[in-house]
Amino acid sequence: MRTGSGIWTVEEARAADRQAVEIGLSDAALLGVAGFQVARFVRAEMPRGAVVVVAGPGSNGGDGWVAAQHLAHDRPVSVIPAAAPRFAGADGWVKAARAAGVEVVTGQQAESALDQAAVVVDALFGTGFRGRVSDRSSGEWLDQLARRHVPVLAVDVPSGVNADTGAYDGPPVPWSAVLTMGQAKWGLLGYPAAGLVDQVTVADIGLPVQTGSASSGCWVTPERAQNWFPESGRLDHKYRRGRVLVVGGCRSMPGAPVMAALAALKAGAGLVELVLPGSARGRVALAPTLIVHDGEESASGSLRWSPVLQQRVAAADAIVFGPGLGPEGDAHLLDGLIASGKPVVLDADGIRLLARLGRRVPDHWGLTPHAAELGALLGQPASAVNADRRQALTQAAQQVGGTILLKGRFTLVAARDLMWANPTGDASLATAGSGDVLAGIAGRLLAAGLDTGKALALAAYWHGWAGELGGAAEGLITAADLVDWIGPAAQAVRDARPPHSVRWWS
Repeated sequence: MRTGSGIWTVEEARAADRQAVEIGLSDAALLGVAGFQVARFVRAEMPRGAVVVVAGPGSNGGDGWVAAQHLAHDRPVSVIPAAAPRFAGADGWVKAARAAGVEVVTGQQAESALDQAAVVVDALFGTGFRGRVSDRSSGEWLDQLARRHVPVLAVDVPSGVNADTGAYDGPPVPWSAVLTMGQAKWGLLGYPAAGLVDQVTVADIGLPVQTGSASSGCWVTPERAQNWFPESGRLDHKYRRGRVLVVGGCRSMPGAPVMAALAALKAGAGLVELVLPGSARGRVALAPTLIVHDGEESASGSLRWSPVLQQRVAAADAIVFGPGLGPEGDAHLLDGLIASGKPVVLDADGIRLLARLGRRVPDHWGLTPHAAELGALLGQPASAVNADRRQALTQAAQQVGGTILLKGRFTLVAARDLMWANPTGDASLATAGSGDVLAGIAGRLLAAGLDTGKALALAAYWHGWAGELGGAAEGLITAADLVDWIGPAAQAVRDARPPHSVRWWS
């Protein structure tokens, strides 16, 4: 497995540094490698020309000073010291940078250097930053960067971002990339930080393998997704490939369960059945490849638990429940599914029904909420969920049970004692019905026998690739278009194609 596939809290990052020192790597040595990787990245990925490093007092600033020393061998480099250096071996590193030709600039000279820069290295605040940018006098340099249109490389995290939660209240700095050391930090996946930079690159700085064992999260890497992907054998038949049942729909939303069912079929399920209210059946076009059953319904057109539904549940390998169910879901539906013992993907109005009833779900169930739906489970607004997505997801998993997938940029999956993060997907997925497609893919993977955590994590990864490929080819896409890209996305997974949003740099 590739180096840097974990995700650290700030404390986990500090613990890894301490472990490295205990086995013989000094702080100065780690700083030297990190700074060299910054310089290497600038040379390989950023525009050529003059470089300005904005350096803070801590080890993040130390990375900047070391990078400046290396870069000064082939281009003009200036360092703006936002504060006196206090990192390990600071006197020696600063002297080495000056000897290499690095110019140290302050005041008006610093502003002039920024005006002439082709690249700025943001080494101001590191993973230890807490509080508000506006409360720090050195935060004025972020204002300076925000007023210019110079590409900025962030070292470890964009300055001013809380490296645990992703909180940020500073100005709109034009960060074009972030190079994070050892492992990604949770704050890079939090909000609003996840929207500040298009791509995260994880740099190997030589930390021994054993120091990476304390990661509270892991990326769904191309290799992991490839290994989990269910392949068909020569002797497969439709029942061996999995039988998925989709339960949902109401008079006003008959299309959502159909979208989930088509996604499950396109993702390789051998057979897909659909149960929706009889009154909804004539309101939507149904593919001839779907087996459709009229479910019993209430006077308002909502599904009810019935003998027909119980029979279809008993025959299924996995159930997708909730798309388009409507706000008046029958409590007996949820109770009947729990009693069946079958693996279930609970989505959309199914999640709202669960929140209303306050039930706990079996361990082998998977839930696929967005922030507002997760907030309903927790009794919180979506804004509170997005303020610390990892913590909110952990809390929900403890309260509700099962495996929970929190949708959004860098979708998160809380599975047992580990959290998976998905690197695929883009704004193409921000369309009505996209979540129904995700639920259908997840149902197909559960029907194939995958562990619930892997099924949801792979579903997010596969779904994200479908969105990226469809958006790149067609521009704006609908959920119906997204279904057509499930097949090409499957090939991207099989090929272990590297994602765009996250890269691993060795």
